[in-house]
Amino acid sequence: MKKLTVFFIVILIMSFTAGCFGANNEIEKLGIVVAMGIDITPDSKYSVSLQILKAQKKPSSGGMGRRKGGKQEIPTDVDFFTVSGDTIYDALGHLSTELGKKLHLAHIDFVVISEKAAKSGVASIIDAGLRSHQLRDNTPILVTKDKAAKIIYATTPEDPNPASAIKNILDLQSRYGYSPIVSYLDFSNSLSSKTVSPVAGVINLDADGVLKVAGTAVFNKDKLIGYMDEKETRGMQWLKGRVKDASIVIRSPDKGKITLRVTNASSKIKPILSNHKPVMQVTIKTEGYIRDMEGSLDPMKEPDIIKKLDEIESEAIKQEIDQALYTAQKKFKADIFEFGEIIHREYPEEWKSMEPNWNEIFPDLAIEITVDSHIRRPGMISKPLY
Repeated sequence: MKKLTVFFIVILIMSFTAGCFGANNEIEKLGIVVAMGIDITPDSKYSVSLQILKAQKKPSSGGMGRRKGGKQEIPTDVDFFTVSGDTIYDALGHLSTELGKKLHLAHIDFVVISEKAAKSGVASIIDAGLRSHQLRDNTPILVTKDKAAKIIYATTPEDPNPASAIKNILDLQSRYGYSPIVSYLDFSNSLSSKTVSPVAGVINLDADGVLKVAGTAVFNKDKLIGYMDEKETRGMQWLKGRVKDASIVIRSPDKGKITLRVTNASSKIKPILSNHKPVMQVTIKTEGYIRDMEGSLDPMKEPDIIKKLDEIESEAIKQEIDQALYTAQKKFKADIFEFGEIIHREYPEEWKSMEPNWNEIFPDLAIEITVDSHIRRPGMISKPLY
């Protein structure tokens, strides 16, 4: 009986071991893509650049990234490839054949599109992504002013997986309001609307070769028409209620600089009709605390000071929102705030006459902004130390 039991245990172990070896072999046959860049070639083909995870990590011999000055090259956990084709999947098919591996797209952290490709129209890029059974529809889309290949081939000293590092930066910048996170599905939903102008995040390399995620790419239908800077982007995100954590530097009544930390923010947008014309009433509420301050003010001994700082903070936030509204309404004439959709939901009958003329209505749309900021804590000390 014991011999029979031992026999079955041995068979069971061999089965599990064989399964593990089989799984490893299957993984080695896959090219796991973690980032993709899309450019347009001079002959109007797609040039697709990829970061593909190495099949096996080696502690000291990872793929080498760019060399900066005389410094040692940066090891990475990915290999870099660029291939062209008549379509995106035609290009991917060529690379799959060259590598002898099936490309796996389910783990892509982001897709970056060059300015040239974005200006020529991204509808086919969005279509290809959403039709794929592998590429997740919540994969973020970014636009770069340079070639997308440069972003894909850039390395990050703090992380051997550049795609993961960029995704973390994007998440933080979105939380701070300096970049929107826009997925394939988000972009597609905006495209399907007759009035909404799609947007996307922006990524570029600075003069030192450091990756920067900040700003917003603005589209008319599927074509890029321009950019919003960091402040304008945060103004847009304040209005949309997507700022989760922010620092604001203001001047106190005695001209000292004060840094305020916003830890909670919300936005409520209510459309009304005034003389048969739409008016958007936007209310922003924030809460936070004093992070640091200069000057002679003592918030604990002078309660009215906090109220005054609340007003100054509210005005600073309103200025950022006003700047974003001016850029969207007057410069781009693009409804990036989805005001048309909001009016449609609130006044479906009245919207029928507005929708055909929304492109003419939006640039002069009346928008009333109210910002209600509250500093809940002055900090652990009272009067500034200097």
